[in-house]
Amino acid sequence: MANSLEVRVPFLDHKLLEFATAIPSRYKLRGLNTKYLLKKIMRERLPKEIINGKKKGFSMPLSRWFRENFSVLIDKYLSQEIIEKRGYFHLEAVDHLLKEHLNGKKDNSKFLWTLICFEIWHRKFMD
Repeated sequence: MANSLEVRVPFLDHKLLEFATAIPSRYKLRGLNTKYLLKKIMRERLPKEIINGKKKGFSMPLSRWFRENFSVLIDKYLSQEIIEKRGYFHLEAVDHLLKEHLNGKKDNSKFLWTLICFEIWHRKFMD
């Protein structure tokens, strides 16, 4: 929601919420099958793969983004000047993570994203 990405908005309507909380649990849960009533109602409208599918999280394609579009972020938050100025991390280690990732040898997107977030946090709360 903080990033304007919310896919549950229809389920946040207060009238729907009040209705759903009034429904007895036996209609919402059958054995280990959660959302029983919702799935039963939607079975004619949604493909079986969705109704019977496992829960999936939403993740950002950081790995691809870092290789294609994020050079601006890397320059802004992980430049040699910034790394040396802060003194928290070894420039060689950060450079190694970047090179491995950009060359496709290893997916270091989570490490790189963490370093970028740390720098953003530092600018906001420490500078």
